Amino acid sequence: MMATDEEVTLARLKSHREEVFDPAVRRFNGRIVKLIGDGTLVEFASVQEAVRCAVDIQQQLAATSLRLSLRIGVHLGDVVVEGDDIYGDGVNVAARLEAEAKSGGICISSIVYDSLANKLGERFVDQGLQNLKNLTRPIKLYKWEPSGNVTPTATTAARDKPSVAVMPFTNMSGDDDQEFFSDGISEEIITGLSRFRTLFVVARKSAFSLKGKDLTASEIGAKLGVQYLLEGSVRRSGKRIRITAQLVEAETGNQIWAERYDRELEDVFAVQDEVARNIIAVLPGRVQHDVADRVSSKPAENMRANELLLKAKALRDGLNAQDNAKARQLLERALELDPEYARVYMYLADTYVVDIWLGLADAEAEAADMALEIARKGATLDNRDVYIQDQMGYAYLCAHLWSQAETQFDRTLSQIVNEAESMAWCGYGFLLLGHHQKAEKVVAEAMRLDPLHPPALDWIMGQICFFLGRYDETIARLIGEALLNSIGRAFLVSAYAHSGRIEEARVALKSFVRHRREELASRGVAVAADTVEHLTTGYRNMWRRQEELDQLISGLKMAGLPD
Repeated sequence: MMATDEEVTLARLKSHREEVFDPAVRRFNGRIVKLIGDGTLVEFASVQEAVRCAVDIQQQLAATSLRLSLRIGVHLGDVVVEGDDIYGDGVNVAARLEAEAKSGGICISSIVYDSLANKLGERFVDQGLQNLKNLTRPIKLYKWEPSGNVTPTATTAARDKPSVAVMPFTNMSGDDDQEFFSDGISEEIITGLSRFRTLFVVARKSAFSLKGKDLTASEIGAKLGVQYLLEGSVRRSGKRIRITAQLVEAETGNQIWAERYDRELEDVFAVQDEVARNIIAVLPGRVQHDVADRVSSKPAENMRANELLLKAKALRDGLNAQDNAKARQLLERALELDPEYARVYMYLADTYVVDIWLGLADAEAEAADMALEIARKGATLDNRDVYIQDQMGYAYLCAHLWSQAETQFDRTLSQIVNEAESMAWCGYGFLLLGHHQKAEKVVAEAMRLDPLHPPALDWIMGQICFFLGRYDETIARLIGEALLNSIGRAFLVSAYAHSGRIEEARVALKSFVRHRREELASRGVAVAADTVEHLTTGYRNMWRRQEELDQLISGLKMAGLPD
């Protein structure tokens, strides 16, 4: 442009800075660090404000007559401050991202994308891992253009996360005035689901643009680029209202989950909020379970990082020795594919925690150090994810940093809105710290939020009931799918014994001994004798108060397990 008409170009550039760029930077609390030729380096304290500023600038420029096109790159990383200037890898990566953006577009790194948590309502499209000039590691990129016509790269056309569109709920009340209520349900669910880092949730504007159009699930999925649709309807009759919701796989139209909610309509907004919370609490788990089921037959080498994570999570949720070992292998493979995937570090750390609980760690102190080190890496990459924060609490527990663990669980719980699973694991943390009543209150609320909760929550609640002296309820909770590992079986034996059902305790003890031997043998641990010392010593590092473990062991002894 300078070569064509230097004077006009300089005038346009001045107008751009005075009318668009500088005001936008100030509006979004940025700081112009320096000018670099025709480029500008800007620093922000907030990732969201940085990206909002970038989008605002590009949208303003597209609407003006200045005929200037910028490329913008945004990265989150450490910098070196020297006076008013900044240097370092964070700046270098941002510069490389700017070069990758199209004219008029924005390019951001995966750490920026994950930090946004779908809160902007702008569509950034996955471009996969890219090797950028002068960088030693590949960077995952996401791109945005004003037209919204960014094409995913051929190798990463599928999103790196399960993707969901919440469609406007259908008003079946025959009253147009009720449209606000059905739309409000959808909006609440979109807002709530956007908190979950494991999902890509289509913005309201995109989903509502298809309202009233006669399209099949596969057609909607193709238009919005999603794998799942949440559909629903609202019917009001007098003072009662019925809300239905169903989750379908877009490509096939198959129903994965459905629920009906019948409520008294005393307070419209209270009902709207309650039903939205129930759906938000259940949906992410159903989506992840379906994805894990569908990828379970894929060989690991053909799976992308997120699919590996979901498959590993499904294995880890079994809380048993064999599946935990398989989960660790998958998670290590996932980190090879994406070393900046914070959730992978969280679940990898958890595999060491489970091994410590079961007494399977080769070197217990080293395993505890490893859990803490890995958990801290995940928290460094994403310190707002409540699941990652939860895991930090367990890493502290394993290191016997009891007060830090308690502080961490309290902090995590204060940040949880609808994440039932994370809430339940906070509750288990409180149990291990000796706060029985608090543990029960927290886990009961998690179960209320997710009535279709996984067996692990019953495994937790069974142990809580044991320490509250409700042995019959412990037995009821632990019989069946909740017997995930030898710990659950030990509590079942002890509960039978403490409730005076000695014959049943003896039968359960035989099953515990057999299962515990198999558990230890799966990791090459020899058992010299069927005694308390050889079968339960590994559990001791779970509990802050050793007298609680003694309560468990006393029941095993009553059932006939010798010292």
